[in-house]
Amino acid sequence: MTRNKHSELAMALDNVNPMVKAETVYASTNAKPVRHFIGGGGEDEYTYQLLTYNSAGKSRTLTFDSQWRLKPQKFLKISTKGQNVESWGAIGRESVPSGVRQSLMMV
Repeated sequence: MTRNKHSELAMALDNVNPMVKAETVYASTNAKPVRHFIGGGGEDEYTYQLLTYNSAGKSRTLTFDSQWRLKPQKFLKISTKGQNVESWGAIGRESVPSGVRQSLMMV
């Protein structure tokens, strides 16, 4: 019901829904931010919508905020619970499962 939805409501529902399981997905950082704004502390914030893939190759579009501009040509490992991004970090190309890497190279 919330898959590929980009609202705060979708994220909140997935976060509390016991039927939604946590999973790891992977993304390429080649996307540009969809929004740039100044956060509450005066810092730059960027909103990204990224096409992600889990280790089985199933895709999902996720939205999340970052206080940094993502460097292009890199990869992210993202921990999610449905549409809710719990954590993310940069990883090396060799850490991305090979089937997922192929999908991300086409993005």
